[in-house]
Amino acid sequence: MMKSYIVDALLILMSEKDFYSITIDELVKKAGVNRSTYYRHFTGKEDVIFYFLDSVMSEYLEKVRLEKPDLRTYLLNMFAHYLNYREQMLVIYQAGLSIVLLRVLEKYFYSRIDTNRPLAEQYNVSFYIGGIFNHFQMWFSRGMQESPEQLTEFALLSLPPQFVPYLTK
Repeated sequence: MMKSYIVDALLILMSEKDFYSITIDELVKKAGVNRSTYYRHFTGKEDVIFYFLDSVMSEYLEKVRLEKPDLRTYLLNMFAHYLNYREQMLVIYQAGLSIVLLRVLEKYFYSRIDTNRPLAEQYNVSFYIGGIFNHFQMWFSRGMQESPEQLTEFALLSLPPQFVPYLTK
């Protein structure tokens, strides 16, 4: 619960001022927690952003594990899920911190690369992870105007059907 207070406070402050000018004192005051609580959970403000983006991805993947969708449905639901966090995603993007999303994608999808598969296939998965990240970047840069349906169609032009096992394991 304390982590959520800190995340919410940081995102509010980021909508008001530059990320790098936000002090820990301002953050903990806005969150209503003390400094020791902040440092018990986070080592820096970027960790707060990572925690938020990681939570968004984790929440989505929990749903997917139960459904086992095909690639189209997987992507459509993923983009729709992120659209639910439009305001927060755009604040993060505008602060120049959406690169943290790439770290989250790597956390979840690099762990799924089967090292027993041919090396070229492993590199392909890495390439696709970067492509998905860049889809998000482009979407954020355009204010998330495109619908999840449109983004899914764009992504399907680039991703092979066999990519789905890496996403839903």
